[in-house]
Amino acid sequence: MVYKGIGVRFVYIHGEVTTPPPPGTQLQMAMNIQVSGPPEVMEELVNVPFTITVSSMPPSISITIRGLLAIQATSDDVKRVSSQLKSGTVPPEVQAIITQYAVFEAGLVARELGIPPTIPLPMAQQQPQQRGPPTAI
Repeated sequence: MVYKGIGVRFVYIHGEVTTPPPPGTQLQMAMNIQVSGPPEVMEELVNVPFTITVSSMPPSISITIRGLLAIQATSDDVKRVSSQLKSGTVPPEVQAIITQYAVFEAGLVARELGIPPTIPLPMAQQQPQQRGPPTAI
C-alpha cells in the first residue's frame, strides 16, 4: 500500500512525575495506544484520532499524548482504511505509523521530565591494552 502523504499532529501533550523514582531502580514502562474515535473521512484523506498513555512501574511517571494521523491516499484506500477502523480493527500500517511517532514523542517528554532511558545505554567496550616486551633505554 502506497500513501500519497502521511502527517501526524499532536493536539495534547501532558507529562508528570508523580513521585521521583527510587534511586537505582530500573523503571518498567507500559505504553497503550488507542484509536480514540471514529475517523474523519474526506475524498482522499482520512484523519485518525489517537491517544497514547505511558505509565511506569513502580508508578512514578505518567505521559498522555493525543493527536491525529492524517493519511492522504486514493479514494479506494481511504474507504478501506476507514471501514476497517469503523469495524474496530486498526490496519497494521496505521498502527505502525502511530507507534513510530508515539515512541519518539513519549521519549522526548520523558527526557524533559528527567527520566533516564528505559533501555540501558550500551557501554563502550574497552579493549585491553596490549603490552609489548619491556624496553630498556
